[in-house]
Amino acid sequence: MWRTRRLVVLCVCVVVVVAAPPGKRLPYTDTTLKYLMTFGYLPASDLETGNLRTDDQLRDAIRSLQMFGNIPATGEVDAATERLMVSPRCGVSDERSPDARRKRFAIHTGPRWDHTELTWSLRTHHIELDHG
Repeated sequence: MWRTRRLVVLCVCVVVVVAAPPGKRLPYTDTTLKYLMTFGYLPASDLETGNLRTDDQLRDAIRSLQMFGNIPATGEVDAATERLMVSPRCGVSDERSPDARRKRFAIHTGPRWDHTELTWSLRTHHIELDHG
């Protein structure tokens, strides 16, 4: 009796797994994932979760990148997104980390400029300027 029941359950499981349509895999390369993590669109992988990401997380990250780059936000890596990702840029993250503490009166939250002295020059003399 138990043996028959186990056999039926096993057969049902095999049929369900074999007959189920395969899930649609999105074409995200390791380079794309690294780019999204580098610039703050995806949280960095850790030892516990590894590279576990849902398709919705990846689409949202791509969509955020596309909105930041002012290209159509499709949520998929298309030619415009690839051009945006290979364009030269600085290494500063675009997105703020959700763990980052917000200051109450933050004027500029980006990187600070370490120069304290400015130099300037006037290249051409304008007629309306005084000579005094």
